[in-house]
Amino acid sequence: MQKDPPRPQLYSSANIAAVLSDLQSSVTGSTSLHQWSETTDLPLDSVVAGDDLTYITLSAHDELGAPIVLMLRDGAWQRAI
Repeated sequence: MQKDPPRPQLYSSANIAAVLSDLQSSVTGSTSLHQWSETTDLPLDSVVAGDDLTYITLSAHDELGAPIVLMLRDGAWQRAI
């Protein structure tokens, strides 16, 4: 019998806003992002932390099923997708 793959968690706008707030207060650059990602219990698909590009992709999706990509741009965390 074939099992369906597990469904990703769904995050509401409020959940995403809470993650952005946590990132804004905790992560100011690539080094602190690596430290943060090692201690968070969020489901992360990827962490990219470089001089020119810093973002995370959650394993979760939003309520519409879209991926959640959060990026640091000009010192502020925002949703990219």
